[in-house]
Amino acid sequence: VGNSATPADLAEQLVAHGGRDQLQRALQSDSASIRTVAISALFDIWVAQEGEEAALLLQVADNSIEQKNLRGALSHLTRLTRTHPFFAEGWNRRATLLWRLGQVEQSLADCRKAVLIDPDHFAAWQGMGLCQVRLGDLSAAQKSFQQALKLIPHDRQTQRYLRWAEDTLKREKQRQPRQPEPVGELV
Repeated sequence: VGNSATPADLAEQLVAHGGRDQLQRALQSDSASIRTVAISALFDIWVAQEGEEAALLLQVADNSIEQKNLRGALSHLTRLTRTHPFFAEGWNRRATLLWRLGQVEQSLADCRKAVLIDPDHFAAWQGMGLCQVRLGDLSAAQKSFQQALKLIPHDRQTQRYLRWAEDTLKREKQRQPRQPEPVGELV
């Protein structure tokens, strides 16, 4: 590989050599620096996996976000998900933007599409959990955070989200009135 290789080219070569699986395993490492490199490389792979057109549309959307043109960014990401419906990172990026726009149900739907396409997309699992918290479905959020932590077990923020969901569910369960025991004979 020469110096003229783009990140997309490098990501494609890495995937071709089983690199994605190795990076997924590196997320389990005790070394924070190894995990950081693996996360960055996985995002590069995710961005590059649908080709140059999709990566360019992501960049255009990112530029719109930087310029505070969130509606324009949403338009670009919607176009991206229509033209590349099997691009998990496209759905994940649109979910993130929809979350920022307060469109939580739509964000959750996009997170679900992302993990359906790529069950190892830890960021989409995290986003799904946050949406479920916001929508009050703490049991589902707990499961989403657990799934994310299977992929990135050392992520402290996701650990905190999971503990919060578990603690809140436990407190809610303790507050519920106890159901009276049935009266009568068993047949």
